[in-house]
Amino acid sequence: MKKVLNTMMAVCMLALFSSCGEKPVDPAVIQAKVDSIANEKISALSASAISECETRMATEVKQKTDSLVNAAQMANAAQ
Repeated sequence: MKKVLNTMMAVCMLALFSSCGEKPVDPAVIQAKVDSIANEKISALSASAISECETRMATEVKQKTDSLVNAAQMANAAQ
């Protein structure tokens, strides 16, 4: 009985230690995951940059237009 118990304990320990090892991962799987994460981040940053550009363009165009209108009014008033 003691030999059976010792043998079972050894088999359990062997199974426990062999299951703890790291399994090799396919480089294609890693690359696919990296590409997926990169594409998500690039899309988010691109959308943010486009939004900021449109906001900035609207304010700067308004300032330039107002400046040109004021200059034209001043030129007309001086004549």
